[in-house]
Amino acid sequence: MEPHRPLSITVIAIAQLVISTLSLVAGLILVLIVTGQIQVLTSDVTVFPLPLKALVGLGLAISVLGLTASVGLWQMQRWGWIVSLVFQGLCILNNAVGVVAGQPPSPGVYASVSLSTAMIVALCAPSVQDRFFPVLSK
Repeated sequence: MEPHRPLSITVIAIAQLVISTLSLVAGLILVLIVTGQIQVLTSDVTVFPLPLKALVGLGLAISVLGLTASVGLWQMQRWGWIVSLVFQGLCILNNAVGVVAGQPPSPGVYASVSLSTAMIVALCAPSVQDRFFPVLSK
């Protein structure tokens, strides 16, 4: 029998799923743009520096990790909780690396880091942790 999933974990899992899916779609579109498969801008973006191109690939990998973590959370698996924390940390790190690599800090960067931080706080709430680590709460 599957343990009851509290509303807080359901909300985190759905939010993470939506964010990961949107990030994956955006990443795939960026790959097509950066590789020159589609042209949406008037300038040639295939000449982006290698670190920025690598960030696109890293972002895709992080998105897949987020989708995987969402499934784990939904199924109330302990590994889903752990991978969700890793996913949120990688999202923050990816934004930081992007800024260091030359991406100007934008409202989107601030929003992404804020959302990831809020998700980490929510995942670390005692009521959520108790569902994944009941032995530790006693």
